[in-house]
Amino acid sequence: MENRRVEFPEVVGKSIAELSIYEDAVYGREFLVRFSDGTQLSVAVGVKQSIDARYCQDGSSDAPFFTRQD
Repeated sequence: MENRRVEFPEVVGKSIAELSIYEDAVYGREFLVRFSDGTQLSVAVGVKQSIDARYCQDGSSDAPFFTRQD
């Protein structure tokens, strides 16, 4: 599994005016950081389903001919 990292260098060094965590009906759990300069960062965290399908030669290693993810 690949570790993905999302960075926001724009917020480094800013002063936080408010930090909220709440449940949003559409986006799920959301973290909201409001900065003293009037900007804000919102991060929605949720779980989504995915399908990982592989088509391989019988008896071969797990090297697929192709892989699809949805």
